[in-house]
Amino acid sequence: MNRAERRRLGKKNHEPVINVKTSDFQQMKLDATKEASDKAFFLMLAIPVMVLHDKYGQLMKKVVDGKSREERFADFCLDLYDSFEKGYVTLDDLHKCLWDEAGIKLERGKG
Repeated sequence: MNRAERRRLGKKNHEPVINVKTSDFQQMKLDATKEASDKAFFLMLAIPVMVLHDKYGQLMKKVVDGKSREERFADFCLDLYDSFEKGYVTLDDLHKCLWDEAGIKLERGKG
């Protein structure tokens, strides 16, 4: 579509084309993969630790309402993950709460 046709149709902006070197694209993919894996790792560790911190007393009972402690633990973890998915809790909230309330700093080793 040329410029005259875009004017006639009222389209003001077209999406710019950006050229990226293959090496830059590969680095962007690596960076995105690392960020996603770090986020996933933190969630897989932070959610169970938060559940233990918040619900330890309830988990120590062998059976409550016909549910074993393992089943309740999984339910609590899924509830917290659901809160994260809905945006009620952020990664920063989990970091801050674990540090402020439990003295735990979850971070990946630099090695």
